[in-house]
Amino acid sequence: MGKLETLRKLMAEKSIDYLILAPGSNSFYLTGFKEEQMERPLLLIVSHDDISFLAPKIYKEQIEALGYSGKFFSDGEDPYRELNLKGRVAIDDELRTSFTLDVLKRYDVKPEKASEIMLEIRKVKNEEEIRVMEEGVRIAEKSFEELINYIKEGVTERELSRRLQDIVIDNGAEGTSFEPIITFGSRTSMPHLRSGDKMLRKGENLVIDYGVKYKGYSTDTTRTLFFGKSSEEFRKVYEAVLEAQTEGEKVEQGVKASDVDARTRKVIEKKGYGEFFIHRTGHGIGIDVHEGPYISPDSQEILVNGECFTIEPGIYLPGKFGVRIEDMVHLSGRAIVFNLLDKELWEI
Repeated sequence: MGKLETLRKLMAEKSIDYLILAPGSNSFYLTGFKEEQMERPLLLIVSHDDISFLAPKIYKEQIEALGYSGKFFSDGEDPYRELNLKGRVAIDDELRTSFTLDVLKRYDVKPEKASEIMLEIRKVKNEEEIRVMEEGVRIAEKSFEELINYIKEGVTERELSRRLQDIVIDNGAEGTSFEPIITFGSRTSMPHLRSGDKMLRKGENLVIDYGVKYKGYSTDTTRTLFFGKSSEEFRKVYEAVLEAQTEGEKVEQGVKASDVDARTRKVIEKKGYGEFFIHRTGHGIGIDVHEGPYISPDSQEILVNGECFTIEPGIYLPGKFGVRIEDMVHLSGRAIVFNLLDKELWEI
């Protein structure tokens, strides 16, 4: 069953008459149309017998080239003049509030959240989506190996981040899937700290959390390295994280997401670092860097074949250092790891 057929089946099950999507991940998933939301309405509207756009005329050729029709308007015209909506309408969470209000004021409809439908169908990837993500990971890992050549004393976090962003484009990616998180030394104990002007010194670790955007899909990988000879304490923490990460990758389809989180957390707790594992074990990935399923302590979701997600436990010792190791996996009976990049401690 194709994406649109799957969507319409869910719409029927939930008694949804129309679904309105904003430009972005959901629209791209269904049509391949890639644009950002602007100040004029640009909507994808799906019903049980039609899929078309409401868009400014400047997008007409672009949309028709993808094989879709639309109601196109010029500046000064009423965008909604030919649009007919009724019944239960699921509206994209990402749609601008002003456009949502336009619809609700103009039409006698019962609004619903489109996210519950779209996230459900996007979680399970088909073979083509998985193939694209595999290709993206290969580009990401090639780029990481090239970045190693630029790690030297005195380089700043920001310099490495910018270098990595250039490298991934040179290797065929559209760009990075998010601004790389590259931090050194004691700053690595803050998991989502932005790269800054900190210079690298001997005896410090590096956390490199990055991904690429390739053919519309995202990757996300983290490696922790050491510049020089690591301490016994650092190696102890690193081995604990590596063991937890490896344990998490033993997941099989049919288990609860919270059980996977518990499995990684148990390893770290046994090593005495439980209080320093301060985030969930992982998150789904696809078009967006973060999407369902979420591998967290409170998730009762049953993991199924075709889902793609990260396994990324970490230990963060405030004022000292942090260690995180992250791979991407997809389920096919068991977890198939996308990554080939070595996870043993890199000492540079």
